[in-house]
Amino acid sequence: MNRPRGKALKAITAVLEEGAYSNLALRQALRGASVTDAAFIKQLVYGTLTYCQSLDYLLEQWLTRPLASLKPPIRNLLRLGLYQIVYLQVPNHAAVDESVQLAHKVGHKGVAGLVNAVLRRAVRSRDALPWPQTGSASFDLSIRYSFPEWMVTRWLKRFSREETEAFCSAQNSAPGTDLRVNSLRETARNLLLEFAGEGIGVEPHPLVANSLHVESASIPNVQALREGRCTVQGAASTLVGQVVDPRLGQLVYDVCAAPGGKALHLAELMQDQGRVIALDVHEKRLGLVKVAAERLQIRTVETHCVDATQLDTLIWEPAARVLVDAPCSGLGVIRRKPDIRWHRSSDDIAELAALQLRILSQAANLVQPGGTLVYSVCSTEPEETTEVITAFLQQHQSFYPSLWPEQLRSQWEPELERCSLFTYPHRHALDGFFICRLERS
Repeated sequence: MNRPRGKALKAITAVLEEGAYSNLALRQALRGASVTDAAFIKQLVYGTLTYCQSLDYLLEQWLTRPLASLKPPIRNLLRLGLYQIVYLQVPNHAAVDESVQLAHKVGHKGVAGLVNAVLRRAVRSRDALPWPQTGSASFDLSIRYSFPEWMVTRWLKRFSREETEAFCSAQNSAPGTDLRVNSLRETARNLLLEFAGEGIGVEPHPLVANSLHVESASIPNVQALREGRCTVQGAASTLVGQVVDPRLGQLVYDVCAAPGGKALHLAELMQDQGRVIALDVHEKRLGLVKVAAERLQIRTVETHCVDATQLDTLIWEPAARVLVDAPCSGLGVIRRKPDIRWHRSSDDIAELAALQLRILSQAANLVQPGGTLVYSVCSTEPEETTEVITAFLQQHQSFYPSLWPEQLRSQWEPELERCSLFTYPHRHALDGFFICRLERS
């Protein structure tokens, strides 16, 4: 089980059967793996998790007994093997033979025969897969693109069928890696030249300044990263900091800040002159902020462990800028965390929206008159986005929508609505985010 497929199988089983987080299970699987093997293991794990529902549907067409009746290792081995046949350019014999060898290790001879028979049938059917055509758009798309039907139903209410399909497809695509240039110590131009010299394909992000995009899902631990001249951060997250637009010497709060990417970006935008106070309820995760600050050589970020729903129990100095990057469903970043789709339920959305409104209301007390409050979530669901803002403005009439910084406003004007923006993977090649800028009168 120490070969790449064996390690991938262990990680997949841990996530689907034991409730492990995919990033932690993958980290365990990658221990001791070569760079090449690590990339393949990551592709196998995330790909199988992404298309799990689609794979299950196809397997049910070819099995003579319910998939759920099989033992977890065999069930997941069939998923892993079928993923390679349907979605990867892996030679058929490699996908089948390696799966059969694994079956001998996790089961008996009869199990190996079952795996061999099912996967060979999949090979024969690959050019005419039996996808459902029931006439129910929500069901058919949920199976074809491997999303819970309740999610697809939501998206069909907001988008046409064609755009829902494009959204699902984009959420299943590999997002690559975004890097934020640490402008205190480096320029985007110099980094592009440096990465090119190291044979790493990097391009400036077309929509977000100071963000570079790497097609690969992972990049080597290059010198620029080690030295803190750049850092891994999604381009949509980088855009959030630019919307906050902190000024030199200001006091800024980042509420729900850990692991600190946005807080450190805010300090960088202020040329590390001023104060950024990073608040989070998780002391251990705040430790990550300190580690990152040291690597990026940023000195003006302070951390405080506090519950963001109880900020009014303490006395805070009013600030010119406050960012609330609230806990959310994460449905906008499924392409980066594919197992989110299997861990969320429709009930979570309403519960999170109530929490988000409480946190935003508490954070409002930190904003000085004339100050700016920015709300962001990595979700595009109405309850977590526009409905939170509508409820907040009804309860806090001293706040109103605020114009974005001029350069951003001219760039995004056609898509801004009440000083708010949705970003989408299928429209902008960005994670699904909502960003709203408010001002206190």
